[in-house]
Amino acid sequence: MSARFFPERQLYFRANGVVRFISISHKTQIIASLLFLSIISWITLTSFSFLFRAEILAAKDVELAQAEKNYADSNNQFDKLKNDIQKSTKALEQRQIYLQQLLDADKSLSTSILPDQNESTTESNKKQEKVTTAPDVGNNPDISQIYQDHDDQLARLQFSISRIEQQQQNLAELMIDRISTKITYVENTLKKSGITSGKLMQLAEDRPSLSMAMGGPFILYSENNDIDLSSNEPFAKLYAHYNRLIDLESAVQHIPIGKPAKKYYISSSYGIRKDPFKKKWARHNGIDMAGWWKTPIFASANGRVAKAGRNGAYGKFIEIDHGNGFRSRYGHLSRIKVKKGDLVTLEQKIGLMGTTGRSTSPHLHYEIWFNGKPINPQKIFKASDNVLKIQRQEYDS
Repeated sequence: MSARFFPERQLYFRANGVVRFISISHKTQIIASLLFLSIISWITLTSFSFLFRAEILAAKDVELAQAEKNYADSNNQFDKLKNDIQKSTKALEQRQIYLQQLLDADKSLSTSILPDQNESTTESNKKQEKVTTAPDVGNNPDISQIYQDHDDQLARLQFSISRIEQQQQNLAELMIDRISTKITYVENTLKKSGITSGKLMQLAEDRPSLSMAMGGPFILYSENNDIDLSSNEPFAKLYAHYNRLIDLESAVQHIPIGKPAKKYYISSSYGIRKDPFKKKWARHNGIDMAGWWKTPIFASANGRVAKAGRNGAYGKFIEIDHGNGFRSRYGHLSRIKVKKGDLVTLEQKIGLMGTTGRSTSPHLHYEIWFNGKPINPQKIFKASDNVLKIQRQEYDS
């Protein structure tokens, strides 16, 4: 068969008139053909390898770049989730501190709804330590599995944080209800006393120096500290309600609730009456508390003596400024035991009952003024027990 395709051939050469030839056997032809084909195949393969090498390298570069991008994106996502969890944890701690402060101030609330601060914080910190850095994939080619594991960790941690946050919100709602009840109690007491809570709060805001001593930082979890007190968000509502309660309690501290005499009877009430001298209807801005001559007269609240001495129809007269718009007046005294500028305390003896000035018999003419207007002292007397409870923060259960 090989002889058919590769018959023996002769190559003739002529030189200087002499003819020579070389015989090429079919075996030699086969070997030469195989060698030629091998060279052609090698050249072809080398050419293809050279031509496609650049494309292969370019594809590998694209694949590597995409892998690096995915890695960077995963790291960024991981860092973002970690930062979100850190912020959430910090917010939980801040709100926990604030809630604990309110719980310490009001023992009537149960702390069982809220997990222990140290326990919850420690639990969050321990879980956070496990994901504080992005995973190292240098020795592990299964990147997707590593990130899946860390995503699972983050999901569990976020679930834990959400659960604690819900518990805090439940407690905040409970405290809002409790504080709202107290606010209603204070406002009803003020209404019975004839005092407008709105005006009382306005005067309290105008006189910050008369407020109760208080302080300490409150850091709401909102990053920009822009607190919307009208918001229905539980902690904004709690913050607003608690501040209102504190302001009301502070303002109520100045109400003169004490009775200036221990033994007396009301000989003339507040309001319109017939004048004892002219027998005409006239306005009576206080009450007349009749008693024995030289009956001790006491200050009805803490304050500073604004006036002490004779004052026309009042006779021997004392006026005490109790702060936040409240003043009390004591007329017809037989003796004054304080002087202008003195600081007095509740139930401190300030004078003796008499009948000086425009008076028919021994009695104390007693007035209470609020915001420049007289109010009925008998209303204050009737509400005094409730006012005293508010001042002492002893609310009814």
